[in-house]
Amino acid sequence: MSNRIDRRAFLGKVARTTAVGATLGRLRLEAAPPASQPATKPAAEWRNKQSGMGYARLGRTDFMTSRIVFGAGGVRGPDDMRLLELAVERGVNYLDTGRAYRASEANISDFVRKNRDKVWIVSKAGHIGWPDMTIQPGEDEKAARLYTSQLDESLRTLKVDTIDCYMIQGAEHDWIVTMDSLYDAFVQARKAGKVRFFGLSTHTNVPRVCELAAASGRYDVIMVAVNPNSLQELSPAIAAMRKAGIGLVCMKTSGPIKRDARAFDKHYDQDLVGRKLSVYQRAYVHMINRGGMDAFISHTPNRTVLEENLAAAAIEPGRAELDAVERRVLAETRGSCRHCGRCNRACPNNVRPGDLLRCHAYLHTYGDRDAARAAYRLAGATACTGCEICTGVCPESIDLPRVASTVRAAMA
Repeated sequence: MSNRIDRRAFLGKVARTTAVGATLGRLRLEAAPPASQPATKPAAEWRNKQSGMGYARLGRTDFMTSRIVFGAGGVRGPDDMRLLELAVERGVNYLDTGRAYRASEANISDFVRKNRDKVWIVSKAGHIGWPDMTIQPGEDEKAARLYTSQLDESLRTLKVDTIDCYMIQGAEHDWIVTMDSLYDAFVQARKAGKVRFFGLSTHTNVPRVCELAAASGRYDVIMVAVNPNSLQELSPAIAAMRKAGIGLVCMKTSGPIKRDARAFDKHYDQDLVGRKLSVYQRAYVHMINRGGMDAFISHTPNRTVLEENLAAAAIEPGRAELDAVERRVLAETRGSCRHCGRCNRACPNNVRPGDLLRCHAYLHTYGDRDAARAAYRLAGATACTGCEICTGVCPESIDLPRVASTVRAAMA
């Protein structure tokens, strides 16, 4: 009971801190290792270290991850494979895939097998959370079987003996995060040598999911939907996860949807370590240097996006430059989605506006219609009646019916 009280006091203290960037930076330096971990850190685990790439220790896993994670969910053909090869040639060493990403695991399997000593492999079990919930509260044994069976299938498909981290994909409910049977399934798989670390990704209800995950002491790596606009709200959970030794990867990071970010250029026209950065690069630089993140993951549909991501991962800005970037990205991402999930829960027609925002990003940020179409199917946009209930509960008042109309027209 005393541990629970101490944790609440800790979270309250962090929540009262207004300087988010400075607070997280200080916590990263001063946080003691979790009680379950030795006071002296073991040697870092390196793979594929290359000059020109930034690296960071991925929480208590002690793996030195490249600051950029290659999201392999969109790898479909030779052009995508060449992007993966280029990324690894340039020092990327963390690959992310999952059972729900169609043929992603099969498409990268030969590359993974040939480069196993260079890359850290993370895959994810679907259907426990994203993309579709196939279990209900109380179906603990079914959830454990799903985790185990998908892990076994991932091992076969990737043609590897061990997966470095196997996650629950898209966890958004308390009872999923705290389910004993899921953790027990992981522990059994770890004993069998099938997997090394346990993790989850979360797209919505993010603060609650992250706080519960930190308090549980079970999770080694978390992939979290966060952007500079949602960082302050999430900062207590980030601090708790860092204190628990959890490695953190941010996704959905840039977030602009309400405005043309170029409108800020005349107010913030400066270089960063000699570079002119895009709105997306600025967001990534901010999150891995001031946001408490070890790495960022981005959809990578073409060489231009890959080069932007590689450049952002390698930048080592000074304090004054980071201050300038922080002011700019907070302005650029103001009004962006906070991934709170209120819109999804409020819709009377079971539309998921959060998935519509993802569809919008795939269409207009990445130009990837295949990924946009997959997100569109999950969102149920055709059931939107334009009632604006979702906008009414959105803390940023995003015009979600307009987003639904826009993506529905684009997908027609």
